[in-house]
Amino acid sequence: MLVGLLGVTVVMIVVFRLVFRDWDQGPGTVWLVSLGVPAVALLVVLPLLVLGERPQTYLRDMNQMLAGQCWAHWHYDEAGWRAANDIEGRREQEQRTSSYTGPLLAEAAGLVVMAAGAASDAPGVVAIGITIAGVALLYIVVMATTALQRATLTARSRSRGEICIGPLGVYRRPGGYTALYGYTALYGHTTLYGARCELREVDFIDAARRTPAFLRFTVMARGELWPLTDVAVPSGHEEEARALVQRFQTEVLTSRNEDQNDEH
Repeated sequence: MLVGLLGVTVVMIVVFRLVFRDWDQGPGTVWLVSLGVPAVALLVVLPLLVLGERPQTYLRDMNQMLAGQCWAHWHYDEAGWRAANDIEGRREQEQRTSSYTGPLLAEAAGLVVMAAGAASDAPGVVAIGITIAGVALLYIVVMATTALQRATLTARSRSRGEICIGPLGVYRRPGGYTALYGYTALYGHTTLYGARCELREVDFIDAARRTPAFLRFTVMARGELWPLTDVAVPSGHEEEARALVQRFQTEVLTSRNEDQNDEH
């Protein structure tokens, strides 16, 4: 994601320099505008990503899981891993409603403003148009990168895998970490830095024809319930999975609800 943001910033700098190459304010001012506006856009976007995603919290939880401090650690053979990816892939497909309409409209508006400024020989208007288009492009890059990093794409890179489950998140290897609290990316509700979510339900879904049993983790985000991730239960671990659901109900969900009631 960072490489994509830096790449877009470089493109913005080049475009600014070309647009203002004939500006009569002097080369120093031209370079100041060409470097300054893209840099400001990057400095606005980057802290939102870092502060919003809180990577240090998730990295700590991932390390603890690898050290054995997790509630469940399941290993999958080839058939089981393929089924696990199919289950999670179906959930992703159901939720993948595009959120690109707004950024694309902003991108088009920026280009129109830039063209109008160029036609009327107004460098300031051109700069505004490029800024709008550049920020919209940064937004689109972030969203596209998030979509490309979804768990199933990485998970399918290997024929076998493992999943660790803890009170803060689900860690697929390969596939990455899914946080059950805090900021995360939700298809259909993707923002610049994700959506704040909070775990509300953990359900055991019985096995169906050609589909193994799985756990569904549902979060509250922006006032709506969203299935965040589906975790296939390896054959023979069904009772462990049911006990895990009960543990979440007792130690996480009930406890959190009681804390919220005490606050009120």
